Parts: sequence; structure tokens; C-alpha cells
Amino acid sequence: MRLNHLVAAAALGAIVLAACGSGSYSSGSAGPKPATPVATAMSEPPAVRSGMSSLGAVLVDAKGLTLYGLTSDSSGTPTCVGVCANVWPPVSVGGASLPAGLDAKLFSVVSRPDGSHQLKAGKWPLYTFSGDAKPGDVNGEGTAGFFAVGTNGKLVKG
Repeated sequence: MRLNHLVAAAALGAIVLAACGSGSYSSGSAGPKPATPVATAMSEPPAVRSGMSSLGAVLVDAKGLTLYGLTSDSSGTPTCVGVCANVWPPVSVGGASLPAGLDAKLFSVVSRPDGSHQLKAGKWPLYTFSGDAKPGDVNGEGTAGFFAVGTNGKLVKG
């Protein structure tokens, strides 16, 4: 069963790399338009909390799925758009203000290239991974520059 998950993660990683090109996560002017954020404007704050994985404590979403940061987002600006954002959906929020209930010492909000807003932890815009199916999964770890985000807002490089 574990082998099936590894094969699925490897296949998704290959799709991401092929779809996004070598090192670029932008759809470019000739490529597809940026994906619609998975989560639309919310009236309640996104549920972000600590969860356990094989990497230790990481940030997770309301379903307990691991949240990731992308190394090419080191400037704090999201670079995963288009096809990339279909595989790595951004954690979207309804506006430029930090949703109530989140610690402003750790979390902030950044604008995406399409004008929507994405939640950040530390300097990392947050994403989920379409290859994670259940709480504790870290199938996206190390794939295409994505790493789980620890509860301190730093990337966990397992």
C-alpha cells in the first residue's frame, strides 16, 4: 500500500514538473490562465492548526491535510499558478486582511497574481497537495520544491 502511495506521488510530481516546465511555475502569456482558487471567499477564518506527520508537527488545514510552502516563493510572493495551482491548491482567504483567530505574529495574507488572496505562514504562501488523501500524509514533501511548513512558519525539509 505504501508503495502505491509513493508511485502516485512520483507520478503527480512528474506531471507537475512536465506541466510547469523547468523551474517555472507561471502559466506565462501563452499558457493556461491561472486556476480559480480552490477555496473562495470565506466568512469564517480558515482552520489552520498543528498536526502530526512523519516529519513531526506541521501546519494542517481543516481536514488535517498538510500545508506546504514552495522554495521559489522565498520572497513571500506566490509563484505557483496555472497548472501548478491545480496540483498544489493555494490556501485562499476572502480578502487582504488576516482572518480573525489567526496569530498575526505567524500568519499574514499576500495577493496572488490573479488578484485573489493567499494565507502565509512566516514568509511562505501556503498550499495543499492534491496527492495527500488523509491527515498525516506528506506525499508532496520535497516534490518540485514544495516542503511541509512547520508550526514555526519555517519549511520542514525531511
